[in-house]
Amino acid sequence: MMLNVRRANFNWRSQKVVIFPLVLIFVLCSKDGHCWSSSAYSGYGKQGSVKDRLLKSYDFVIVGGGNAGAVLANRLSEIPQWNILLIEAGGRDNVLSDVPLFAAYLQSTALNWNFRAEKQNGYCEGIENFRCAMPKGKGLGGSTIINYMIYNRGNPADFDDWESAGNEGWSYREVLPYFKKLENAAFKDTNQTPIRGKKGPVNVEYVPYRSALVHAFVEANKQLGRNIVDYNGDTQIGVDYLQATTNHGRRVTSASAYLNSVSSRPNLHILTNARATAVTINPHTKTATGIEYLWQKRKHTVRVRKEVILSAGAFQSPQLLMLSGIGPKQHLEELGIQVLVDSPVGKTMHDHLALIALTFLTNTTKESFDTDRLGVPEMIAYLKRGNGTLTVPGALEALAFIKSNISNEVRDIPDLELLFVGGSPASDHGTGAVRGSAWQQDIYDRVYKPHEGEDQFTIAVMLFHPKSKGYIRLKDSNPLHWPLIYSNLLNDEEDITMMIEGIKEAFRIIDTPVMKAIDARIIDTALPTCTQHSFGTDPYWKCLIRSLASTLHHQVSTCRMGPANDPEAVVSPKLRVYGIKRLRVVDASVIPSTITGHTQAAVYMIAEKASDMIKDHWNWGQKLNMDE
Repeated sequence: MMLNVRRANFNWRSQKVVIFPLVLIFVLCSKDGHCWSSSAYSGYGKQGSVKDRLLKSYDFVIVGGGNAGAVLANRLSEIPQWNILLIEAGGRDNVLSDVPLFAAYLQSTALNWNFRAEKQNGYCEGIENFRCAMPKGKGLGGSTIINYMIYNRGNPADFDDWESAGNEGWSYREVLPYFKKLENAAFKDTNQTPIRGKKGPVNVEYVPYRSALVHAFVEANKQLGRNIVDYNGDTQIGVDYLQATTNHGRRVTSASAYLNSVSSRPNLHILTNARATAVTINPHTKTATGIEYLWQKRKHTVRVRKEVILSAGAFQSPQLLMLSGIGPKQHLEELGIQVLVDSPVGKTMHDHLALIALTFLTNTTKESFDTDRLGVPEMIAYLKRGNGTLTVPGALEALAFIKSNISNEVRDIPDLELLFVGGSPASDHGTGAVRGSAWQQDIYDRVYKPHEGEDQFTIAVMLFHPKSKGYIRLKDSNPLHWPLIYSNLLNDEEDITMMIEGIKEAFRIIDTPVMKAIDARIIDTALPTCTQHSFGTDPYWKCLIRSLASTLHHQVSTCRMGPANDPEAVVSPKLRVYGIKRLRVVDASVIPSTITGHTQAAVYMIAEKASDMIKDHWNWGQKLNMDE
């Protein structure tokens, strides 16, 4: 893995951005031998060579070792009579990905599939080639390797809405035990009725380090009348410091939470660097019989006795279904793919909309995050005490949940989230966030570069429920070609109106006494794409949104869950693919619509619940202890 800077000639100040992570890697590798490997490896843990142990058939074959796949591999292999194969296209994570502060760097490495949305008019106008980045993690742990570790379940009403739409068994009351089952909340449960898990595999903690600037952000929200709340608890509306999937300051992935402890199970085989290319299906009985995959430059087929489970994510699960003949009939016929089931696979893609471009300067000194300020003391704090600036996920420190003045929602549900980042693209000299988001270089050079070294923070705006929705298509019948991703961001003018309202909420925070005390003021240099508008006016904000607003990596609904009478449903409430026996999808793609939260926690929950549904279906069900 290489962390490159853009300039051929650079001084020590910018060179340090690259050298510090490399020094950290050297120290960590010397300490515990945990270094990365991007090459193929056989086996996981101490099982020996997968090549020598691979069976011709398994009870269950799981495609994708990410957020959901790791959970399924763990829970299904609890039944010793079942043989499980987990197929993952990537390898393992690396020591750099363990360090939360370096999350931005991971977006432009081999741990990311580096998907790009197709070019469409009206958005991503400040992005290289006008194609927004669509990050998805590649390797055991999936997107939990590269994400910002935000743990946010969503709003209870989200899940009640799922059930009201015909998804029996998915109400908040019924999914809450699974949230509790997966969590190990390393802090006091402050809710009226305890609803935080204490014994689960996924450690959730408040980030050990807090900057002086994040305290100002939280206090500013309090001055606006917002309470400090557990946003995974009784109410979301309010503000709180970040709850992250870290453990003593180190990233927790689905692999470290669910696979490390079970890798020696003899009935669980994990095959990495193996690319699934299709589900094999008997066309007469419409029954899934196995998986075709590429491994070590050869094509292989593995048969399944019970079920194939796709957990390849919101882009690649629908891609695999379509390649296997399950999808929109006209689209598949145009590509010469035999149609087994005419299904709305990929026809709907919901996503959150985010703008991470409002940066404010302060009169403080050395209070914000900056790679120039990282050195031996920060390394020692991280290694010895699990504390310090390196434990903060990409400098993200707090979340505020807001129900805007223009919300049409009658229930107590926020429509906007403000995310506090204790730095900006200038904090790493444009080498992390700018590259990961694929911003055009002149935007960084004009707006952010002049402020390198100054104290600054960013308030990101996220819209929970955009009206715009996209879709997924195949490029062709070649399984190695990326799918075509059409985001359709900002197609609905109401989304722009809501985002502008979010920007104004950010300025309400800046107008509080605590922010005035540190002279918080926005960087008011106009983007090169927006110089025709007066800075700070609604037309300027609209231009800014069309230039830099993008995804926050929460795509859902491409294999939508719904009842049989739902014309957009691909899978049933039991997550079984309509029209094909012994085939399920278990990942973010089944989520019916955007949730009022981030997707990591919800996908963990879905996989935990799916594991029990599968056990019940095959008569190995075990009643969940609701008190756990």
